Formats: sequence, structure tokens, C-alpha cells
Amino acid sequence: MTTKPHVLITGAAGLVGGILRQHWGDRYALRLADIQPISDLASHEEFVALDIRDLDAFTEACRDIDVVVHLAADRSPSADFYETLIDLNLIGCYNGFEAARRSGCRRVVFASSINAVLGYRGDQAVSWDVPVFPQNVYGATKCFGEALGRVYADQHDLSCISVRLGSPRFDQSGDWNPEKPSHEISPRDTAQLFACCVDVEDLEWAVVPGISRHKKGWQDVEDACRALGYQPQDGTAFPRA
Repeated sequence: MTTKPHVLITGAAGLVGGILRQHWGDRYALRLADIQPISDLASHEEFVALDIRDLDAFTEACRDIDVVVHLAADRSPSADFYETLIDLNLIGCYNGFEAARRSGCRRVVFASSINAVLGYRGDQAVSWDVPVFPQNVYGATKCFGEALGRVYADQHDLSCISVRLGSPRFDQSGDWNPEKPSHEISPRDTAQLFACCVDVEDLEWAVVPGISRHKKGWQDVEDACRALGYQPQDGTAFPRA
């Protein structure tokens, strides 16, 4: 009998954490970590209260975990550097990688953001390997997380995949224009993409786009397809539902 991978999701009470829980079902043994309590636990889930600023607590949360999906952050593009970004997006991000290293985890999947390359304006699909081009300090903190992942992959043999996540609210039946560049991703594509990040073998480090398949995508979704085997099911490249 194959043992399910043990996956820690930080920021599990948030939007993306909820999407992963809903669509993954019991695919993994999940440890849900958040500063906010989660009470509606399934049989394959457990909850730990976690302040990501506390390295010792983060290290304990990573105990017996195979893959850390690090979602916890202040995700507002207008977030204040001194009020939240230093503590959550810099210190909390560092603690995630360091806790995973100390606990012997196999991989960190880091929720980066399209804000890391937002300066390219969507005139053409942005490849993963272009220079980062943030337009706000929030985006700059995501560039830090991507760079930190490279350090831990190279120096500590900790596999790291950074997902430049777009807005996870794309609705195939919604009011969208296929001629307008899109940075959105549907909930089911979000779940599939992160599952690919958890499952893929023999990948030490990567930065991948987090969007559905669009006629005019802000990022080059083929980068994720090649690296991970991701196959988007939604987007403006498909007929409206």
C-alpha cells in the first residue's frame, strides 16, 4: 500500500488554501497551518496553529512533512513594508525554507505572484526566465522568495518550485474577453497546478506561471506544462462554458 505524501499548507484558511482542500480531496495527508483556526477538518486533515514569524514553531509544524506548500503572506499589492511585509513576506518566508530544511522536508512549493513580473504589462506572454520586474514592494518580496528558493535548492538540496500565481478566480462561464490579456487561473487549474508541484519528480528548482490557458496569457503557460506536466482545463483559449 502506497503511503500518501504528507503535505503542510501554510495560510490554509485563505482563498487558495480552501481551493486546494476542496479540489484535492484525500489525495494527500494534509497538515493545515494558519493563525486563524480551521474547524471543518476531514479525516485526512489535521490543524496546527502557526505564526510564521516563529521559526521554532514553524520547524515543529514541518516535522514528518514531505512537501511544504507555503501560501501564508500578506498578499495585498498595497501592503505596507513596515507593518506587514517585513514580518510575513520576508521573515515568514525565510522561516518557511529554513524550517523545511531543518525538518528534512523534500520540497517547498512557494506561492510567488504575477506581481514579480507585472512590469511587463501583458503585451506578450512572459517566460519564466526573464528578469524579474515588480511594480510594487509586495512584488519585490515575492522576488525575494523566489531567490531564496534558489539558494536553498543549490546550497541545501531542498527542492523548490515557485508559482507566479495569478488571480485564482477565473470562471469559464463568466464575462471575459479572449482578446484581452489575462493573468487569471481557475480554481480547478489552481489545484491541479499545485498538485503537479507536489508530485513532480527529479525537479530541484523551477519558477512556473500560475495561470490557466488563455488566448492571450500574461505568462507563458507552456513553461509550467513542460516542467510539471500541467494541463490547464480552463481559460480564454477554450469555449465559454
